[in-house]
Amino acid sequence: MTGALLDPQRGASLYGPMFSIPSFPKLIVLIGIITAIWYGFRVIGALDRARRRADRMARQAPGGAPRQTQQQTQQRRADVANVEDTLKCRVCGAYVPARQPSRCNRSDCPF
Repeated sequence: MTGALLDPQRGASLYGPMFSIPSFPKLIVLIGIITAIWYGFRVIGALDRARRRADRMARQAPGGAPRQTQQQTQQRRADVANVEDTLKCRVCGAYVPARQPSRCNRSDCPF
């Protein structure tokens, strides 16, 4: 039984070697995919640069000076400092100033 095997011998493999020189159509498709990805990144970069440029232009006034002056910034900070606390009315649900609550013209208003 020297020549007896369980599996019969096959001829050449149906598939080629795993790593070989790719065919010409495969190379063309690969080059096309790489080119599409490269141009995609270029488009995304151009859109990002345009968005940044538009943001920079929006922050500046037409004369080239900053849109908000230092005096306007100080005024805005003072307005934020003048925030007043409020209380919610138990009856009607309206919010009234905590320091000087005023009536809401309802007969059962607690203020």
